[in-house]
Amino acid sequence: SADLKLLEEATISVCKSLVEKNPRTGNLGALIKVFLSRTKELKISAECQNHLFIWQAHNALFIICCLLKVFISRMTEEELQLHLTYEEK
Repeated sequence: SADLKLLEEATISVCKSLVEKNPRTGNLGALIKVFLSRTKELKISAECQNHLFIWQAHNALFIICCLLKVFISRMTEEELQLHLTYEEK
């Protein structure tokens, strides 16, 4: 859609920078780990109508999806695995 195209154009420089720096920082993997660790709280938040937490989880998932789309389109499976398995040195 047109909106998706505009989003991709607006964020391409940020995504390229992340692709370049992520092997050193591990930011994408950290974002995914935080999101996954907080998913258990989503059901409770929905029951308590904690809209702020649900909104934050939705935004985090949206960012992860957008970044993974860029990563998948620009690198091999092996490169992607290296980006997602960052280990502190």
